[in-house]
Amino acid sequence: MKRIVIGTAGHIDHGKTSLIKALTGIDCDRLKEEKERGITTELGFAHYRFSDDLIVGIVDVPGHERFVRHMVAGSWGIDVVLLVVAADEGVMPQTKEHIDICTMLGLKKAIVAITKKDLVDEEMVELVKEDIKDFLKDTIFAHAPLIPVSSVNGENIDLLKTVIRDVAMSTEERSRSGIFRLPVDRVFTIKGLGTIITGTCISGSIEVGEEIEVYPLNKRARIRNIQAYHEDSKEAAAGQRVALNLQGIDRQEIERGTIIGRPGTLLPTSRVDASFRYLKLPFKGIKSDTILRFHVATMLEEARIVLLDRDIIEPGDEAYTQFAFRKPVVALPGDRFILRGSYQIQTIGGGVILDIAPRRHKRMSHGLAEDYKVLKNGLVLDKALYHIRKGGHGGMDRGILSVLLGVDHKTVTNIIEELKKTLMIKEINRFVVEIEMFRDYKGLLKRYVIDFHEKNPLKIGISKEELRTRLPRVEPVIFQAALDESIEEHSIRVEHDKVIDTTMASSGQVMDPMEEETLKLLERQGLTPPNLKEFAQEIKKTEKQTRDILERLVHKKKAVKIKGDIYIHSQTIEKLKDTVVDYLKEKGEMAPGDFRELFNISRKYTIPILEYLDEIKLTIRVGDKRVLRSKRSA
Repeated sequence: MKRIVIGTAGHIDHGKTSLIKALTGIDCDRLKEEKERGITTELGFAHYRFSDDLIVGIVDVPGHERFVRHMVAGSWGIDVVLLVVAADEGVMPQTKEHIDICTMLGLKKAIVAITKKDLVDEEMVELVKEDIKDFLKDTIFAHAPLIPVSSVNGENIDLLKTVIRDVAMSTEERSRSGIFRLPVDRVFTIKGLGTIITGTCISGSIEVGEEIEVYPLNKRARIRNIQAYHEDSKEAAAGQRVALNLQGIDRQEIERGTIIGRPGTLLPTSRVDASFRYLKLPFKGIKSDTILRFHVATMLEEARIVLLDRDIIEPGDEAYTQFAFRKPVVALPGDRFILRGSYQIQTIGGGVILDIAPRRHKRMSHGLAEDYKVLKNGLVLDKALYHIRKGGHGGMDRGILSVLLGVDHKTVTNIIEELKKTLMIKEINRFVVEIEMFRDYKGLLKRYVIDFHEKNPLKIGISKEELRTRLPRVEPVIFQAALDESIEEHSIRVEHDKVIDTTMASSGQVMDPMEEETLKLLERQGLTPPNLKEFAQEIKKTEKQTRDILERLVHKKKAVKIKGDIYIHSQTIEKLKDTVVDYLKEKGEMAPGDFRELFNISRKYTIPILEYLDEIKLTIRVGDKRVLRSKRSA
């Protein structure tokens, strides 16, 4: 079955709600205040099943200027606009503003219903027709069919239904692929069922039982039931008016303006890049940093407009802009938005969101024009590469890339595969990095290693963790990939967690004179080496230089670091281990006093050496004594 959503537009008291009731039998004014005052103040919803192959959802919007916010919320996600103009009044201020909004939202199809035909004569109907034609002549709706009707006596209602059916059948349905999104336009509770939200599903689909997230509130729930046009359904899909019964969330936790989506598939943002068109209005130009009201989907937030390529935008102009929000919004690239004044509350323009996670641009900079061109008219591969480059050395998580492009995971996988064929990107785990950025990162890695050697000639090399933290911040898998490739290319090597430039001598058994002198001193001192300060005085080096020399000997397995600054010759430690094993095989256990007596050393060295033997799993502490960990250890 084909599903299309129609939304009304038009001035207050032009008969929108009465017309829907005449078409569908459903009264969209559900509030007591609406019935008492005879005007619509909130969104109303109806539907009409034309046949087994077509059902049309209808959104009734308020006509009063005070409720344009609701009108914008209701118009987002509709496929066809039903413009209602009263025969006794003709085109009025809200008629014009509503059509401006529909135009800004990218709607292409309209039907005009001239209501209250029963109140005027035929001559007046013809005058109103001419008025409407003149009003619409420079808009996308210039060729919309005009149908005079009466909701009171039913005249031409069947003809209007036929026209609606014809237009609906010629309208392309929204794709069920893509990221699932349902902007919330109504929230309520039903006793025994709990929280119910309604909205027009604008992309993707979702099924009963799935988990959802309420953006940007970071709340999660599960779908208990779905209804489409008052009938239970297994899924909610693009192009449908639906109600979701949510489990695990209270009515107070959701409000109009939030977005229902799958967890982790949408991205709240505090700024967007966009293309903005200022309507031809008798207003002054808008300066950069002006605060305006920004409508997207069912959201309304205050935003500061930053004009990127000029200081002021005049009515009728279009510009590349960035909007900074006071509170996060949720949108996708390609979404249409409406701008209204902050003080003079009137629609002033709208446009298309281009980037939902932009950089803070330097205004009037050289590259902005090229960025705008790519984001506005570029191919999807160009846009993907733009976002990947924006990620710098760290590239872009493929899940985030999916959101930045506004496509589902399957589509983004195909995009990545195409870019890989062009050798423009490198895929590392779940990340994609521009190949030139990855090469630059490897170059930085090599230079940091060389720089470390130059500044620390006595150190064997830089630790992997220290190197990673000195480089530009990237995910660990990207750092490891750069390290692995550099090793394969023989520009560096890694020994015992130390990264070494390959031009440096192999650590192996090669010893420089200073190392040999230090090792001889260690051999002479046995199990009671001097502290670092005394050691430095002995070999006539600074404490830092002395520690570096000792660490080099540890790296070459010529010395062992026991604890703190206690270093002992490797051969001395091996002899000690043999003696300890023999003692424990004979005695079974060893107290610290036994150890001191056996090796004739003080407590200062006894405890650190015993703890070292525990660490290397030769012994294990039982109470205050040591025993062999196992025969295998021995």
